[in-house]
Amino acid sequence: MENLSKFDISNDPIETFENWFNKAKELDTYADAFSLATSDSQGDVSVRYLLFKGIVDGGFSFYTNYNSPKAEQLEENPRASMAFFWKNFARQVRVKGNVSRTTLEQSKKYFEGRARESQIASYISDQSKRIESREELLKLHSEKVSELEGKDIPYPSNWGGYVIDPTEIEFFIYGEFRLNDRILFKRNSNNAWDIERLQP
Repeated sequence: MENLSKFDISNDPIETFENWFNKAKELDTYADAFSLATSDSQGDVSVRYLLFKGIVDGGFSFYTNYNSPKAEQLEENPRASMAFFWKNFARQVRVKGNVSRTTLEQSKKYFEGRARESQIASYISDQSKRIESREELLKLHSEKVSELEGKDIPYPSNWGGYVIDPTEIEFFIYGEFRLNDRILFKRNSNNAWDIERLQP
């Protein structure tokens, strides 16, 4: 394998991701946004955008409602793929791996560190379930704001984090004339990383 340092890539893909992510945050407004693809046990696939919440125990973390469709799919098939696209940085990162929940302590700590309005939104949301109108949503929100004024927002038991433990991480650099650089890290049976260059 050629010298990867010229692409800002080291032999540690997590370290490389963090370096790229920090640079992307300087150039792209929503550098923490990523697409998450999940599927159920029948192979029905869904994709949506979420916000990346940091590396946890060597994995990629995000938070959501545990009653959501994505959570239901992850319970049936605890594998997922995520993709970051940084237009101004002219790079992508794709991650594939096994998914597990963060600990209750980790989820509570993150929840308690959120802005109060975000806490309330998570507390009242029955994510992806039908609601008749925006007015009904705003009424529910207003009622909870009044009810909880001066109080801590209770931690919702149906909300928390997930971590993708990566088995593959691909670093993609856009090149002139579509001669893109693609470097793939694949975890082997010894839990070490094999590195390959892929064609554009």
